[in-house]
Amino acid sequence: MNIENEFLSLEVSLQAAEMHSLIDKRTSKELLWQGDPAYWAGRNPILFPIIGSTFDKKIHLFDGEYEMGNHGFTRNSLFTLASHTTDKIVVLLQSNEKTLAQYPFHFSLQVTYTLVDHAVNIDYLIVNDDDKKMPFSFGLHPAFATDSPESALVEFPVEEDYPFLSEGRFANMNDEFFQTKPNSRMEYINSLYIDLVREDTRVRVSCEGYRWIVLWKKPGASFLCIEPWHGHGDFEETTTDFYQREGTIVLDPQETFSTSYSITVL
Repeated sequence: MNIENEFLSLEVSLQAAEMHSLIDKRTSKELLWQGDPAYWAGRNPILFPIIGSTFDKKIHLFDGEYEMGNHGFTRNSLFTLASHTTDKIVVLLQSNEKTLAQYPFHFSLQVTYTLVDHAVNIDYLIVNDDDKKMPFSFGLHPAFATDSPESALVEFPVEEDYPFLSEGRFANMNDEFFQTKPNSRMEYINSLYIDLVREDTRVRVSCEGYRWIVLWKKPGASFLCIEPWHGHGDFEETTTDFYQREGTIVLDPQETFSTSYSITVL
Protein backbone atom coordinates (compact mmCIF):
# COMPACT_ATOMS: atom_id res chain seq x y z
CA MET A 1 0.00 0.00 0.00
CA ASN A 2 1.32 3.42 -0.95
CA ILE A 3 0.56 6.99 0.01
CA GLU A 4 2.35 10.07 -1.21
CA ASN A 5 2.36 13.83 -1.37
CA GLU A 6 4.53 16.46 -3.02
CA PHE A 7 7.55 15.62 -0.83
CA LEU A 8 7.38 11.98 0.28
CA SER A 9 6.29 8.54 -0.87
CA LEU A 10 5.53 5.90 1.78
CA GLU A 11 4.92 2.16 1.38
CA VAL A 12 3.28 0.23 4.23
CA SER A 13 2.74 -3.52 4.45
CA LEU A 14 -0.21 -5.24 6.09
CA GLN A 15 2.30 -7.76 7.41
CA ALA A 16 3.27 -6.36 10.81
CA ALA A 17 1.97 -2.90 9.74
CA GLU A 18 5.57 -2.07 8.85
CA MET A 19 6.86 0.82 6.79
CA HIS A 20 8.79 -0.76 3.92
CA SER A 21 9.86 2.33 2.02
CA LEU A 22 10.07 6.07 2.56
CA ILE A 23 11.34 8.03 -0.43
CA ASP A 24 12.46 11.64 -0.27
CA LYS A 25 11.22 12.95 -3.61
CA ARG A 26 13.80 15.75 -3.64
CA THR A 27 16.65 13.25 -3.91
CA SER A 28 14.73 10.10 -4.95
CA LYS A 29 16.62 8.27 -2.19
CA GLU A 30 15.38 5.61 0.20
CA LEU A 31 15.39 6.64 3.86
CA LEU A 32 14.53 3.27 5.43
CA TRP A 33 16.62 0.13 5.91
CA GLN A 34 15.43 -2.50 3.44
CA GLY A 35 16.25 -5.54 5.54
CA ASP A 36 19.04 -8.04 4.95
CA PRO A 37 19.15 -11.47 6.64
CA ALA A 38 22.95 -11.32 6.60
CA TYR A 39 22.68 -8.58 9.24
CA TRP A 40 19.10 -8.03 10.36
CA ALA A 41 16.03 -9.05 8.36
CA GLY A 42 13.78 -6.72 10.35
CA ARG A 43 12.73 -3.28 9.18
CA ASN A 44 10.35 -1.40 11.44
CA PRO A 45 8.66 -3.77 13.89
CA ILE A 46 6.05 -2.65 16.39
CA LEU A 47 6.92 -3.95 19.85
CA PHE A 48 3.73 -5.17 21.55
CA PRO A 49 2.68 -6.47 24.01
CA ILE A 50 6.25 -6.68 25.29
CA ILE A 51 9.54 -4.96 24.53
CA GLY A 52 12.49 -7.32 24.33
CA SER A 53 11.80 -10.33 26.49
CA THR A 54 11.63 -11.47 30.07
CA PHE A 55 14.68 -13.07 31.70
CA ASP A 56 13.30 -16.60 31.26
CA LYS A 57 11.55 -15.86 27.93
CA LYS A 58 8.13 -16.41 29.51
CA ILE A 59 5.24 -14.13 30.45
CA HIS A 60 4.18 -14.58 34.07
CA LEU A 61 0.47 -13.98 34.63
CA PHE A 62 -2.18 -15.23 37.06
CA ASP A 63 0.28 -17.69 38.63
CA GLY A 64 0.87 -19.19 35.18
CA GLU A 65 3.33 -18.90 32.29
CA TYR A 66 2.88 -18.02 28.62
CA GLU A 67 5.43 -18.46 25.83
CA MET A 68 6.09 -15.32 23.80
CA GLY A 69 8.88 -14.43 21.37
CA ASN A 70 11.24 -11.47 21.57
CA HIS A 71 9.43 -8.12 21.19
CA GLY A 72 6.02 -9.84 21.20
CA PHE A 73 3.83 -11.16 18.40
CA THR A 74 2.82 -7.97 16.57
CA ARG A 75 5.99 -8.04 14.47
CA ASN A 76 4.76 -11.34 12.99
CA SER A 77 1.04 -10.53 12.73
CA LEU A 78 -1.10 -9.76 9.69
CA PHE A 79 -3.13 -6.56 10.02
CA THR A 80 -6.34 -5.72 8.17
CA LEU A 81 -6.88 -2.56 6.17
CA ALA A 82 -9.38 -0.16 7.77
CA SER A 83 -8.89 2.88 5.51
CA HIS A 84 -6.68 4.00 2.63
CA THR A 85 -6.68 7.48 1.06
CA THR A 86 -4.05 9.36 -0.92
CA ASP A 87 -2.21 10.52 2.22
CA LYS A 88 -3.41 8.23 5.03
CA ILE A 89 -3.42 4.51 5.83
CA VAL A 90 -5.21 2.97 8.82
CA VAL A 91 -4.61 -0.69 9.71
CA LEU A 92 -5.92 -2.86 12.52
CA LEU A 93 -4.86 -5.90 14.53
CA GLN A 94 -7.33 -7.66 16.81
CA SER A 95 -6.77 -10.47 19.26
CA ASN A 96 -7.20 -13.90 17.76
CA GLU A 97 -6.51 -17.56 18.50
CA LYS A 98 -2.76 -17.15 17.98
CA THR A 99 -2.41 -14.05 20.17
CA LEU A 100 -4.62 -15.44 22.94
CA ALA A 101 -2.37 -18.49 23.24
CA GLN A 102 0.53 -16.15 24.10
CA TYR A 103 -1.30 -13.29 25.76
CA PRO A 104 -4.69 -14.03 27.36
CA PHE A 105 -6.37 -10.69 26.62
CA HIS A 106 -8.78 -9.44 23.98
CA PHE A 107 -7.49 -6.21 22.45
CA SER A 108 -7.35 -4.13 19.30
CA LEU A 109 -4.36 -2.18 17.98
CA GLN A 110 -4.92 0.51 15.37
CA VAL A 111 -2.03 2.11 13.49
CA THR A 112 -2.43 5.26 11.38
CA TYR A 113 0.16 6.58 8.94
CA THR A 114 -0.41 10.13 7.70
CA LEU A 115 1.73 12.27 5.40
CA VAL A 116 1.83 15.95 6.27
CA ASP A 117 4.22 17.98 4.12
CA HIS A 118 7.75 16.66 4.87
CA ALA A 119 6.64 14.40 7.74
CA VAL A 120 5.12 11.00 8.42
CA ASN A 121 2.92 11.04 11.52
CA ILE A 122 2.36 7.61 13.06
CA ASP A 123 -0.43 7.19 15.63
CA TYR A 124 -1.21 4.12 17.72
CA LEU A 125 -4.45 3.33 19.55
CA ILE A 126 -4.71 0.29 21.83
CA VAL A 127 -8.08 -0.76 23.27
CA ASN A 128 -8.61 -3.25 26.08
CA ASP A 129 -11.56 -5.30 24.79
CA ASP A 130 -11.34 -7.70 27.73
CA ASP A 131 -13.23 -7.85 31.02
CA LYS A 132 -10.02 -7.71 33.10
CA LYS A 133 -7.16 -5.25 33.44
CA MET A 134 -4.68 -5.61 30.59
CA PRO A 135 -0.91 -5.13 31.11
CA PHE A 136 1.49 -4.41 28.24
CA SER A 137 4.54 -2.50 27.14
CA PHE A 138 4.83 -0.78 23.78
CA GLY A 139 7.70 0.44 21.65
CA LEU A 140 8.86 1.36 18.17
CA HIS A 141 11.87 0.00 16.30
CA PRO A 142 12.27 2.04 13.07
CA ALA A 143 15.45 1.33 11.11
CA PHE A 144 16.85 4.14 8.98
CA ALA A 145 19.33 3.78 6.14
CA THR A 146 22.74 5.38 6.71
CA ASP A 147 25.39 6.40 4.20
CA SER A 148 27.67 3.54 5.29
CA PRO A 149 28.32 1.25 8.27
CA GLU A 150 30.87 3.82 9.44
CA SER A 151 28.55 6.81 9.26
CA ALA A 152 25.58 6.92 11.61
CA LEU A 153 25.70 10.46 12.96
CA VAL A 154 23.07 11.54 15.48
CA GLU A 155 22.45 14.97 16.94
CA PHE A 156 20.33 15.98 19.92
CA PRO A 157 18.82 19.48 20.07
CA VAL A 158 19.83 19.98 23.73
CA GLU A 159 22.63 18.58 25.88
CA GLU A 160 22.05 15.15 27.41
CA ASP A 161 24.02 13.63 30.28
CA TYR A 162 25.37 10.48 28.59
CA PRO A 163 29.10 9.71 28.26
CA PHE A 164 28.92 8.50 24.65
CA LEU A 165 27.71 11.93 23.47
CA SER A 166 30.26 14.53 22.41
CA GLU A 167 29.42 17.92 23.94
CA GLY A 168 26.27 16.22 25.21
CA ARG A 169 24.70 16.37 21.76
CA PHE A 170 26.60 14.42 19.07
CA ALA A 171 27.66 10.81 18.41
CA ASN A 172 28.69 8.60 15.53
CA MET A 173 26.77 5.39 16.22
CA ASN A 174 28.96 3.44 13.79
CA ASP A 175 30.46 -0.06 13.84
CA GLU A 176 33.25 0.94 16.19
CA PHE A 177 30.75 2.29 18.69
CA PHE A 178 28.60 -0.85 18.77
CA GLN A 179 31.53 -3.28 18.71
CA THR A 180 32.60 -1.89 22.06
CA LYS A 181 29.02 -2.51 23.25
CA PRO A 182 28.46 0.61 25.34
CA ASN A 183 25.02 1.12 26.79
CA SER A 184 23.06 3.28 24.35
CA ARG A 185 19.79 3.03 26.27
CA MET A 186 18.67 6.44 27.53
CA GLU A 187 15.99 7.35 30.05
CA TYR A 188 14.06 10.59 30.60
CA ILE A 189 15.99 12.56 27.98
CA ASN A 190 15.27 16.28 27.60
CA SER A 191 15.31 16.29 23.80
CA LEU A 192 11.97 16.15 21.99
CA TYR A 193 13.58 14.59 18.94
CA ILE A 194 16.79 13.02 17.59
CA ASP A 195 18.28 13.80 14.19
CA LEU A 196 19.99 11.22 12.01
CA VAL A 197 22.37 13.21 9.81
CA ARG A 198 22.99 11.83 6.31
CA GLU A 199 25.08 13.36 3.53
CA ASP A 200 22.02 14.39 1.55
CA THR A 201 19.40 14.98 4.22
CA ARG A 202 18.51 14.96 7.91
CA VAL A 203 15.89 12.58 9.34
CA ARG A 204 14.23 13.80 12.52
CA VAL A 205 12.60 11.24 14.81
CA SER A 206 10.34 12.61 17.53
CA CYS A 207 10.46 10.98 20.97
CA GLU A 208 8.40 13.27 23.21
CA GLY A 209 6.52 11.38 25.92
CA TYR A 210 8.67 8.22 25.78
CA ARG A 211 10.58 7.31 28.93
CA TRP A 212 13.25 5.20 27.20
CA ILE A 213 15.13 5.70 23.93
CA VAL A 214 17.45 3.09 22.43
CA LEU A 215 19.94 3.51 19.56
CA TRP A 216 20.96 0.24 17.88
CA LYS A 217 22.53 -1.27 14.77
CA LYS A 218 24.30 -4.42 13.61
CA PRO A 219 28.04 -4.19 12.79
CA GLY A 220 28.65 -4.10 9.05
CA ALA A 221 25.15 -2.91 8.21
CA SER A 222 24.21 0.53 6.92
CA PHE A 223 21.32 1.35 9.23
CA LEU A 224 20.55 2.84 12.61
CA CYS A 225 17.48 2.18 14.73
CA ILE A 226 16.12 5.06 16.82
CA GLU A 227 13.66 3.40 19.18
CA PRO A 228 11.17 5.19 21.49
CA TRP A 229 9.94 2.80 24.19
CA HIS A 230 7.20 2.60 26.82
CA GLY A 231 8.81 -0.18 28.89
CA HIS A 232 11.82 -2.46 28.42
CA GLY A 233 13.03 -6.05 28.63
CA ASP A 234 14.46 -7.56 31.81
CA PHE A 235 17.96 -6.37 32.75
CA GLU A 236 18.50 -9.01 35.43
CA GLU A 237 17.16 -12.37 36.60
CA THR A 238 13.55 -12.03 37.69
CA THR A 239 10.17 -13.71 37.27
CA THR A 240 8.08 -10.65 38.05
CA ASP A 241 4.38 -10.83 37.26
CA PHE A 242 3.68 -8.89 34.06
CA TYR A 243 1.49 -6.41 35.94
CA GLN A 244 4.45 -5.47 38.16
CA ARG A 245 7.22 -5.08 35.55
CA GLU A 246 8.84 -1.64 35.31
CA GLY A 247 7.20 0.52 32.65
CA THR A 248 4.15 -1.71 32.26
CA ILE A 249 0.99 0.09 31.15
CA VAL A 250 -2.26 -1.29 32.62
CA LEU A 251 -5.60 -0.58 30.95
CA ASP A 252 -8.97 -1.08 32.60
CA PRO A 253 -11.63 -2.92 30.58
CA GLN A 254 -12.68 -0.84 27.53
CA GLU A 255 -10.02 1.77 28.32
CA THR A 256 -7.78 3.07 25.53
CA PHE A 257 -4.11 4.02 25.27
CA SER A 258 -2.71 6.24 22.55
CA THR A 259 0.81 7.21 21.63
CA SER A 260 2.54 8.56 18.53
CA TYR A 261 5.75 9.72 16.94
CA SER A 262 6.78 11.35 13.69
CA ILE A 263 9.53 11.14 11.09
CA THR A 264 10.38 14.45 9.44
CA VAL A 265 12.69 14.79 6.44
CA LEU A 266 14.64 18.04 6.53
